[in-house]
Amino acid sequence: MDLSVSQKMVLSAGCFTQVVSRAIFMQNQPSVPKFFQDIAPQLSRLGLWQKKLSAVAGRLRLSTVQKISASDEGYLILNLYKPAAPRDPAIISIRRTGSGIELGSARPQTQPKPNSLVQLARKYLQGRRISQVLLSLEPVTVVIEFSPLPEETSTEKAPPSDAPDCLIVDLDSRPARVCVARRHSYVPERYADQCTGFEGDICFFESHCEWTIDNTKTKRRATFNRPLVLSCFSDAPDATSTSTSTSAAAVSIAVASPQTESNSAGADSVLQAAKDSPAGHEKTTLQSALNFMPTHVRRAARTRLQFLERRLQRQKADLPPVSELERLKHRAEGLRAHIYMWPKDFPQWHVPPDIIESAGLPAVLTLKAGQSAGDLVTQAFNELDKLNRRRSELEKRVEESKIALERFEDVIRQAGDDILALSEDVLASQISLTREVRHLVSVQRLLTQLEVTWLPSAERAAAAEAEKERRLPYRSFRASSGEFIRVSKSAADADAMLKLMPAHHTWVHVITGEGSHVWLEKPKGAKPSDSALREAAILAIHYSKQTRAQEADVYVALRADLDKKKDLSAGKVIVRRSEHRFVRYEQAELQSLLEASGN
Repeated sequence: MDLSVSQKMVLSAGCFTQVVSRAIFMQNQPSVPKFFQDIAPQLSRLGLWQKKLSAVAGRLRLSTVQKISASDEGYLILNLYKPAAPRDPAIISIRRTGSGIELGSARPQTQPKPNSLVQLARKYLQGRRISQVLLSLEPVTVVIEFSPLPEETSTEKAPPSDAPDCLIVDLDSRPARVCVARRHSYVPERYADQCTGFEGDICFFESHCEWTIDNTKTKRRATFNRPLVLSCFSDAPDATSTSTSTSAAAVSIAVASPQTESNSAGADSVLQAAKDSPAGHEKTTLQSALNFMPTHVRRAARTRLQFLERRLQRQKADLPPVSELERLKHRAEGLRAHIYMWPKDFPQWHVPPDIIESAGLPAVLTLKAGQSAGDLVTQAFNELDKLNRRRSELEKRVEESKIALERFEDVIRQAGDDILALSEDVLASQISLTREVRHLVSVQRLLTQLEVTWLPSAERAAAAEAEKERRLPYRSFRASSGEFIRVSKSAADADAMLKLMPAHHTWVHVITGEGSHVWLEKPKGAKPSDSALREAAILAIHYSKQTRAQEADVYVALRADLDKKKDLSAGKVIVRRSEHRFVRYEQAELQSLLEASGN
């Protein structure tokens, strides 16, 4: 078998670990084809780097870069968004010591003014989705490729055809560097003399800007002078999985070529199928059940599901790891087994080197004042018991959260099944469906848990109308002759009511003491009747402090004859011109007026 390095080699996830584990063995075997002997060191190195960077690559892949910033200390910060994923940013370090990529919650101090690379990355890469993450072996680089912009992007805002579309972290360079580059499927003519080995359709990276800890270069140039051997990161296996699937995503090791894009698309489809397949049936069932419900119910149910899922994730993250429990148990038992070796009447014990690792003990143990060696054993077992109890309690909470999530999903599915079981005529009519869901116990149970109603529009309209009526600044009455009479509810409402009164309408108020302002309508082409004026005066006296006397002098004036200055307190007005009337009434007359108006 005679294969060249430029040819593509695809290893399935099942045999990849075997090839890596036997890479060194293959290197010294004459019967093994020379191709495998040549790439054996590369495969070994690939396995180490994939193990080191797979978690970061899994977080980067299919994430959207929301913001790009940098720090003067040599950090490039990518704020990522991915549904149901932590919000920790990806921090790219190009420092002389500790260069690499990691996920961290501690955010470095950003530059007061972004450098050229950050400005260019924000212009072309910020807001785009990461399509795939590639790792090269020699030199060790990480290539972060971004998906193209949507086709519906307007031509005015669309970037030029040679705009950058990838971010390259060169870890083997001295010093390490970050490049904003453009991926080409061919080598431009201007680089033909500088670069070698790019025969055929091998892809080529052109740097638009690169940043090292020393300076920033914005000149276009070839990022690498020879082809890179790239590897796609495989999806990290689920920690709860106990079996190896032969249909796992393939790991490809090849010289970068345009075919890598098709492989990425295939990986995307596999990932989407994986999302929809094992648990996909449940998710599809939930989605179809929610599709039968109004928008506000669907949104409330999704919010509730998201809350339950996030609570479950937080509780799982808070579980003390089993490795920590095993370490404490090993240390406590080792201390109990070797405590007899403690020197008598000495507060400090230098643990023998031969039992430090076997017993899980530190090199030196020191007693505090008034403490004995047995107290250390007791303290170690108490710490172990405390952590065991905490894990047991958290496991119960995790189980309760799982049950709550499953029950809520069952309620949604049952509600969807009951709605689907209705006849087509009922489903086609919104009125009939609203009438029928009142009798569906599963739907009412879901609505009760979400604290919503099936049709909020009618209730909101009724509530808005009631709120509007409640906020009116007056009470409404109707005079026996047909004119409306409005009585203010408070001093502040009196000012609001005066703003609504036309200038030719009549205003009535008691002359002495506090009372409500009364607004009497003026009929078209006529003056208010005497009966209407008397009834308005009766209401003005009734809603004043002279209501018990059932008689008083009142003002009768036009709204145009009233002034309301800014410095006057609420309910106070200046009456420039008015008439005075004395009105006395009986209780029966007032009662008939109130009953006729329903107040």
